[in-house]
Amino acid sequence: MGTITLRLPDDIHHGIKVVATQRKMSINKLYEDISSSLLRGYNAEMRFRKRAAEGNPKRGLAVLDQLDKHFVANQK
Repeated sequence: MGTITLRLPDDIHHGIKVVATQRKMSINKLYEDISSSLLRGYNAEMRFRKRAAEGNPKRGLAVLDQLDKHFVANQK
């Protein structure tokens, strides 16, 4: 496991402590969860970009339009 030294403004550090406390987890575990989520999103985006570059742009945009409609409809 790697180690990172991270400098944050006091208000952000305080906010992270509050979130970790409310979730009943350590700050380290919270950062691990946040980092993992960020990397999953990044990896999904990279896979999508790779497939988009290899595929049909019109078809890809049509899929994105369908997703947008789905999420807009389900937010109400």
